[in-house]
Amino acid sequence: MINGRLLSKLQIYLMIIQAQLGIGLLSLPNLLEKEVEQNAWMPVLVAGVLVQLTLIIYWLLIKRFPGTSYHEIPVLITGPYIGKAINTINYMGFLIIGTYSMILLVNLVNNWLLPFTPVWAIALLIIALSMYLVVQDYPVVARYLVVLSVVLIPVFIFLLLILFQNPLEMRNLMPVGESGFIKVIKSSEVDLFAVLGFELMLFIGPYVHMKHSKLLRTVSLSNATITLIYFVVIVLCVMVFSADVLKQIREPVLYLMRSLSFRTVDRIDLLFVFMWLSPMTASVIIYLLMGSKSLANEGKPFQRIVFISGGIIYLLVVSASYDEQAFQLYEQILKYTIYAVVFFLPSLLTLLSYLLKKKKVNT
Repeated sequence: MINGRLLSKLQIYLMIIQAQLGIGLLSLPNLLEKEVEQNAWMPVLVAGVLVQLTLIIYWLLIKRFPGTSYHEIPVLITGPYIGKAINTINYMGFLIIGTYSMILLVNLVNNWLLPFTPVWAIALLIIALSMYLVVQDYPVVARYLVVLSVVLIPVFIFLLLILFQNPLEMRNLMPVGESGFIKVIKSSEVDLFAVLGFELMLFIGPYVHMKHSKLLRTVSLSNATITLIYFVVIVLCVMVFSADVLKQIREPVLYLMRSLSFRTVDRIDLLFVFMWLSPMTASVIIYLLMGSKSLANEGKPFQRIVFISGGIIYLLVVSASYDEQAFQLYEQILKYTIYAVVFFLPSLLTLLSYLLKKKKVNT
């Protein structure tokens, strides 16, 4: 336990929310509409349940190793050699996910806000900010994300304005369930990848001093909040846009914001992108943090890993932004990486901890 650097329930709640929010929300209605058409809201609920089941698995693992960070658990369960190999896999996996998140972020900024700014300059600013915060460790990152949560307030205001200013067509949601249950389950994978970030729960063990049941309730509330936000946004997109239009526009949420207009502000969509930069950058920060923590805990080794990891992400982002084939390769690798580091390895470690009767007594 790291005294004086503990995280409160509010910080944990907002950290998980900020980790799960990001660029995936902007294009998710378009992707789900292509998969299940008017039932695009259903995979969101399925994904919410799957995330909750995953959080319970994480909780069972953390419960057996109180006050222990995730990078220490594989070593305690499988021994130093296999444990370090697992940590290396986690490191590479989190870097790949962080790189992909940053590629999407840089492309969005380049397309919507700064079309004449070179990609390398945008990427440099983002990775420099990320490294500066990550070297300060979890407590500083947590405080930053708590302040960042103020961004959520205008987002809710915009959603309410859309409800009252735009004509909503309820018939766009009908008929319910026409796509079939199996197709809805399969398409929930799209939403599942959009809400990644909840694996941060695995790394906050040394910074948490509360009952395990309270920790589970806190992260479950974060998941429920995210599921509700995604559900409302997708339902609004489906009711505002026709099916054909929703399949054609890549970032429907931004076009949804563009439908709002005021006398003093004309382009609400650009204002929204500007505000949404913070949550999107938070995803890069958190994955850089988790990746670096997979190899080093604190001190100079940790800071060195952060700078090396940040440099690797920056080079990969710049190369992929100029090479379409490299970007497509990332997309192919990403799916298997997510299944490995987010779902398979934590589940395997939880199972082994029970089979091998490995656990740590909190003294």
